[in-house]
Amino acid sequence: MKNIFKIASLLAAAVMLFACEEDTPQNGDNTGDIILVSDKDVIQSNGQDVATLKVLVDGQDKTSVSVIYDQNNEVVELDGGKFTANKDGEYKFWATCGTLSTYNKEYEENGLITIKAISVPVPQATADPQPENTTFAHRAFLTQYTGTGCGYCPYMIKILKELIADNTIPGKAVLAAVHSYGNQDPAYIPTPRVSNYPFLHIDLKTGFSHTNGASALYSQVNSSIASDAKAGISVNPSLVGKTLVVKVSVKAAVDGEFSVGAWLLEDGIYGMQSDYDNVGDDTYDHHENCVRIADSKYRGTYLGLPVGKLKKGETAEKTFVMNVKNAWKVENLHLAAFVSYGEPATSGCAVCNAVDVPIDQPTPFEYK
Repeated sequence: MKNIFKIASLLAAAVMLFACEEDTPQNGDNTGDIILVSDKDVIQSNGQDVATLKVLVDGQDKTSVSVIYDQNNEVVELDGGKFTANKDGEYKFWATCGTLSTYNKEYEENGLITIKAISVPVPQATADPQPENTTFAHRAFLTQYTGTGCGYCPYMIKILKELIADNTIPGKAVLAAVHSYGNQDPAYIPTPRVSNYPFLHIDLKTGFSHTNGASALYSQVNSSIASDAKAGISVNPSLVGKTLVVKVSVKAAVDGEFSVGAWLLEDGIYGMQSDYDNVGDDTYDHHENCVRIADSKYRGTYLGLPVGKLKKGETAEKTFVMNVKNAWKVENLHLAAFVSYGEPATSGCAVCNAVDVPIDQPTPFEYK
């Protein structure tokens, strides 16, 4: 019976191949014009919550003449592209239409899309208080690469402490401290990394060295937020047990491609800070905004997971699922969410807005 099913699946795939070849343009490398999309990236594992997959070729829906596969390269039979799950897990899919394929070994995702099935509820998007407005509050995203074993990192810590203390950074920027220098660090996270520590990225694009000083950082932050924000962000988190589910919504202020990321941060982590030149004091042993989870990796960059092309005023959503470890203090956790503008994972892409929000309450779009 199993063999009969496999033969039937192969015959169905062959029929779809010829149907799609007759109806769609082809390209030389079998990629680029075809994408597989889903209206949901997270569903409940109750057998009823549905994610609908579509195969788009040159923007046209070709699902009916395409073949969808799972990560084991088995044909998946989906009625109208509708997928449900009866147990928790990550389910990966790719598709073909004629000789076109979404599978691509050049990228670590291999062109597969992932749908997560979870047993806890998935929150809805936060209500928009001003649906017609597209003028958002604008903040830069500062990524500090550091570590307790980095003896020169206090120089950067000092600059950031100065700007936070005199209120020039709060309200203008979101700070995320990536302790990726060494694994003896109580806040250690292996990635993202840089080749030289300390270092800081502004909007995950522009590099900043501590040798430039506090006034230079202040100037660059102001430069980053001088123009209107290209998008706004709203966040609705839900913590059930140790599972944090975060619904992030992006609203475009201009036409373009957008990506989104969500990083879980923890405050109040104690770790003896190496300090070669005695730059700091005992307060430098107490670390804030430490990144515990950086969920934004796509094709080798941390600029965010694509949500697609949006026109001004349109919105898109992405759901993140994070497992909170027992060692982390829940009361000290908060979220940094950001949106990037430009073609995903390219040199032209950069963060265009960011927010720092609690994990226990919804945060709507913030308008000027």
